[in-house]
Amino acid sequence: MKLHIEFEEYDLDNGLHLILHRDNRVPIVAVNLWYKVGSKNEQIGKTGFAHLFEHMMFQGSEHVPADMHFQLIQSVGGTLNGSTFFDRTNYFETLPSNYLELGLWLESDRMGYLLPAMTQEKLDTQRDVVKNERLQRVDNQPYGLWFEKILELAYPENYPYHWPVIGYMQDLDNATLDDINQFFNTYYAPNNATLVLTGDIDIKKTIKLVTKYFDEIPAGPSVPSQNFLFEINKASEKRITLYDKVQLPRLYIGYHIPKHGSQELYITDVITDLFSQGRSGRLYQELVFNKQVAQDANAFILPMQETSMIIFIVTGKPDSDLGVLEKLVDTEIGKLQNDVITDEELQRVKNQLEARKIRELQSVSTKADNLNLFSTYFNNPGLINDEILRYEEITKQDIQNITQTYLVKENKIVLEFYPELNHKS
Repeated sequence: MKLHIEFEEYDLDNGLHLILHRDNRVPIVAVNLWYKVGSKNEQIGKTGFAHLFEHMMFQGSEHVPADMHFQLIQSVGGTLNGSTFFDRTNYFETLPSNYLELGLWLESDRMGYLLPAMTQEKLDTQRDVVKNERLQRVDNQPYGLWFEKILELAYPENYPYHWPVIGYMQDLDNATLDDINQFFNTYYAPNNATLVLTGDIDIKKTIKLVTKYFDEIPAGPSVPSQNFLFEINKASEKRITLYDKVQLPRLYIGYHIPKHGSQELYITDVITDLFSQGRSGRLYQELVFNKQVAQDANAFILPMQETSMIIFIVTGKPDSDLGVLEKLVDTEIGKLQNDVITDEELQRVKNQLEARKIRELQSVSTKADNLNLFSTYFNNPGLINDEILRYEEITKQDIQNITQTYLVKENKIVLEFYPELNHKS
């Protein structure tokens, strides 16, 4: 099934890429702006800058007072937020279509006029906010260190997926106003961004509005190039055991897989649903329901632009031996390696994926985000129409090939979390 989401593309003189999709069924519009910068653009000793800067972007610009971005959008019934990942940072608003100009003005003002409003006080305030976020989500959260530790095991110290997106506490402490200004000047420029507008819009009028608010912002310098080198087949098994203030033992298993956008990633996506699509997933059925040795079990993909991972998480019972749980996961993987799958099971998972994709794309904000993803990562927003086809083409042989190639011991990362009471000093 090929979708037919139509869109138009334009480039402003300053390099800003514009994508427009008209959907007049509901009088709302999504404003979706992606910058090609994430934690992978950081350096050792200066981690967490991309995420910290996401916070700074909501602290006012030359013509917008601090915190007014939120207030102005919410006052007209709109919603907004931003997020940071390894490969990008995005900012997005969904608002009544008659307030599109408000959203464009706000985004253009912080793109073109943020630095005049930047102060040491704002940096100190948002630094404390991010540090507190790290304390709540990572350092003081049960199992909170798992993601950080998996990345550190999976990638070499000088590889830009080695550190967490939120950064390390010491690096946040050391961030200076000069660092922030330099980061903005390097990455927050129209020639390093894509703006997607979807919903109840008039194409010609919208182009004029975008030109009005963004055209005067000068292009920035060329973004520094990065040399990525990580060969999956030359990885090796890595393990670590941690003891923390947790109630139940938990197992994390990761495998390196090819990058976002590859057909191998789509096949692995189907594999994760085979393992953990609700209570009918293989992991839940075998470990939780049949053998009753785990509290829960699931799998998901960490899709990244240079190289990705599939991650399994199994929470044991109080007396669980994580080594035993790992062997049971290995057994389930082995079944796929030996083609123990029926046509009916594969088709069920593909149908669920297709239904989920179609349902998500009913939202103008999700369509905007997907168009921006395919444009930013692959310079081809039209790939949004091909995703379901890529799932439909997957065969049982593809499933077997992927599990035999990538879900193997030499490509494995294992993190065991045990309650501190189990630790014998």
